[in-house]
Amino acid sequence: MNILFYLLPKNEVTYIEQDDLVARALRIIHKNGYQAVPVVDREGHYVGTVSEGDFLWDLIEDYHMDMEAMRKTRVSGIRKRWDYKAVSIDANMAELDEYIMNQNFVPVVDGRNVFIGIVTRKEIFAEMLRRKRECEGKKDGQAS
Repeated sequence: MNILFYLLPKNEVTYIEQDDLVARALRIIHKNGYQAVPVVDREGHYVGTVSEGDFLWDLIEDYHMDMEAMRKTRVSGIRKRWDYKAVSIDANMAELDEYIMNQNFVPVVDGRNVFIGIVTRKEIFAEMLRRKRECEGKKDGQAS
C-alpha cells in the first residue's frame, strides 16, 4: 500500500513557519490543541517539528522564565529536543512504520524536501482496525 492513502495534505495540516514569532506559534498550537506541529521555511521545506515541551524547556533553560523575551523570538531559535523524521512521498510502508511507532505523526516531503502533509498514527490504527473487522466479518460469514 502507498503512503499517499494515509496522507493528510498540507492545506489541512496545522504548521508554522520558522520565521514566525514564538508568540504566534504558541497561539496556533494552543488554538488547535496540538502538542507538536511541523515547521517549514519560507520556501516550504520541512525543517523540523516543534513541541510544547520545546517551548517550555527553552523558557526554563534559555530564557530563565522570561516569557516576554521568549515570545519575541523566532521559532527558528527554539531548540527542538525530539527529531521528528520525515519520509519521502516515495517511501514504502516499511519506512513509514519505522517512524510512526515513535511519532504521533510523520511529516511527508517531496523530492525537494518540500513539506506536503503528514501521516498520523491515528489514521494507520484506524486502517488496521478496519482491516481487522473485515477479516472478522469474513470469518463470521464463513461459519454460517
